[in-house]
Amino acid sequence: MSEDAKIKEKNGRMHTFLRDQRVLFGISVLLAAVVWLVLAVINGDEQELTIAGVPVYADFSGTVAAEELGLRPFSSGPLTDPDNLTVTVVVRCKRYENITAETLRAELVTGNVYTAGEQSLPIRVTPRRPADGDRYQLVSVMPPSIPLYIDHERIREFELTPEIIGEIRVPEDYHAEELQFLPKKIVSVYGPARQVDAITAVKAQINASDVYSETTVFPNVSIVPVDSNGDTSPYLTVEGGDPQINATLPVWKRVTLTLAVDFQNVPGAYLSAPLPVTVTPASLRAALPEDRTEDLRYSVGKIDFRALAPGNSRFSFPAEDLKEIRLFDETEAFTAVVDLTGFGAERFTLPGAQVGAPPQDRFTASFGDVSNVVVVGPADVVAALTPADLTGEVDLEDAQPGRSTLPLMIRLKNREDCWVYGEYTVKATLIEE
Repeated sequence: MSEDAKIKEKNGRMHTFLRDQRVLFGISVLLAAVVWLVLAVINGDEQELTIAGVPVYADFSGTVAAEELGLRPFSSGPLTDPDNLTVTVVVRCKRYENITAETLRAELVTGNVYTAGEQSLPIRVTPRRPADGDRYQLVSVMPPSIPLYIDHERIREFELTPEIIGEIRVPEDYHAEELQFLPKKIVSVYGPARQVDAITAVKAQINASDVYSETTVFPNVSIVPVDSNGDTSPYLTVEGGDPQINATLPVWKRVTLTLAVDFQNVPGAYLSAPLPVTVTPASLRAALPEDRTEDLRYSVGKIDFRALAPGNSRFSFPAEDLKEIRLFDETEAFTAVVDLTGFGAERFTLPGAQVGAPPQDRFTASFGDVSNVVVVGPADVVAALTPADLTGEVDLEDAQPGRSTLPLMIRLKNREDCWVYGEYTVKATLIEE
């Protein structure tokens, strides 16, 4: 068979094959599948993607508010802080598209900020690359805007005012003192100038719901700045946003105290045999820390023997000077009278030669006489004293060379039942060595 005859026979069989209805149907189905696949890829089903954590950029530079008026934005909390804000974006795109947070750019629209006050600034979402704009359709942005307060910044200090939520109750024979705040009672409040200036009080809110029989600490109390209407602002920051303030409720025990006084600079003879003292009132009902109620003797003050003499034996102690004690009557002061019956006072001149100073190598010192030195003691004892029984001492640690008047401590030699009344100075001449 010739070559041409073979080609004709082959073409005839192909022609017959292609005219077979079953073959044509199969080819049609295959072509339809290919077309559908191509169209599905090119014009596939749409989907909505939710993209969380898209960072928001905020730039106030170049705005009228920042550059010309010197204003700055204040947020109402972490969720509206322009420096830390993120948004959730919903987009519509083809199924095969991969839209992520890196595809998008979210920014705060700040160009229309011209005045101080609270403003809601919109958030604008755009593609990072212009070419990505055809890959998706923006559906929504959450939140679509954020509230900010635009103003000058201000910081002021306020004293905390306790606000009891509930009721403070103590058992019978106990007393609750005023709340104390640690580590501080004065706090700083920072924020927009108008909001800070509107503050009339800063409240420390304490939730009290118990019967308190001992001193109690309320940790990390809520600190709330309020205006004249009792309203607070979310744009204010207390103590840099982390107050860390504790409130302490001192709970004291009520007792009946026997009143007394203490003495200072006591001569040896009166350490074991104190001078008689009458305190008026002699006792009182008061509250004080329970660990101090084991001894019901309570000293209302101290008497220095150097201030004690037959003509000066009555002393007054203001009640307001007493610490860690609460009185429940109208007592304003306590009077103490020291019984100096049988005591007398004599005046002497202390010779300068009996005045000295602790050993030192800075000065050569000489001292003048000191007149009218009053010595107090049993009348018969002081009557027998002489100037030789006195000695004086000067502290030269802070002294300067030349002539000066220096404080002088005068004592009695070898006498434990007498004392020197009053305070004295001495004229000194100091020559540097």
